[in-house]
Amino acid sequence: MPSSAKGVSRAPLFIGVILIAGGLLLLGWLGWAILHSAGDGEAPYQYKKVAEGGVEKFPDLGLEAYGGMTIRKYELLAEEVQKEPLVEFYTGSKEDHAPVLLEWKNNLIEPVLTVSGNIKDLTKLARGIAEHVPPEAVVLGWWDTSRQLELLAGANTLFDENLAQPLLIPDPWASQRKAIETFEHEFWQVTDSSEAKARQERLAEALLADEVAGASILRELAGGREAYVVVHWADAYKLGAMAPERFGIGYNDFPGSKRTHALIPHVKEWMEENGYEAYLVQHQEEDTVRAYFLTDSAHKDTLIAKMLPFTTSNPTELEKLKLVAQYGGYWVYSLPPANDAG
Repeated sequence: MPSSAKGVSRAPLFIGVILIAGGLLLLGWLGWAILHSAGDGEAPYQYKKVAEGGVEKFPDLGLEAYGGMTIRKYELLAEEVQKEPLVEFYTGSKEDHAPVLLEWKNNLIEPVLTVSGNIKDLTKLARGIAEHVPPEAVVLGWWDTSRQLELLAGANTLFDENLAQPLLIPDPWASQRKAIETFEHEFWQVTDSSEAKARQERLAEALLADEVAGASILRELAGGREAYVVVHWADAYKLGAMAPERFGIGYNDFPGSKRTHALIPHVKEWMEENGYEAYLVQHQEEDTVRAYFLTDSAHKDTLIAKMLPFTTSNPTELEKLKLVAQYGGYWVYSLPPANDAG
């Protein structure tokens, strides 16, 4: 059994997101958190650009089909925590447009600032959108996924700018929130558009509603256009940070086998022991799986929970949306017009 099954747990690092992580944080992070009291002022980390060029310079990203972009690789460094980067990430941009996050590779157990899908799944999703979604249709998804699909697939989306929210700020940095927000807004060229924020809040409202109400809000956002909805498990985690009273979510890591399916009985046993009914499992490392669970069984009736492969849901049986494709952690649905929705 993972160590967390023996009662090892930590206080939440993010408001409303419960974390019960198997294993330990890097000792450098824990030691620094204990010995240092963060104050305000400058952000407690920096982004270091380590590479830049066209897609051909980054063959491992699989972006050969998406020429005309400038790719940049950065490291998130906080030398008071440890010398090695806490996060490695890639951005893409065209001309003088604001950077788009392509992949965020966290080197700690606990999320730092954001979570994202992997780039292999993203490029498969982008190809699928480009090939199968009509050019005039609108793609509804979280603001960061939307910007990725606009960059890679030319999709019509609700968001053409960075919003940098929610920021998942670890407890040791909590007192520096304002400095972190300023740093992130400058780096990502956030314009603080009230209209874009309102659209994101409305999208979140749709995902937190029940299926009927949520689908109605999504049609409202689509503005009468043919629409497709994209969701990812990372969206559920972010919703938990934004609206903890309406969507409680946590996770537990289960290390111990290179065969993911061999860990599933341990996941199920741990969930039953702790009284969690709804959960989904994601592959983390070669010998680790991560199970995301809902802390309140009532939250399984939200639209986001029904659209993702939680144990209490069946995405193929949704009545107001139709599952049309899955690309790794991304699930794609068509949204019929109101008069065809039944």
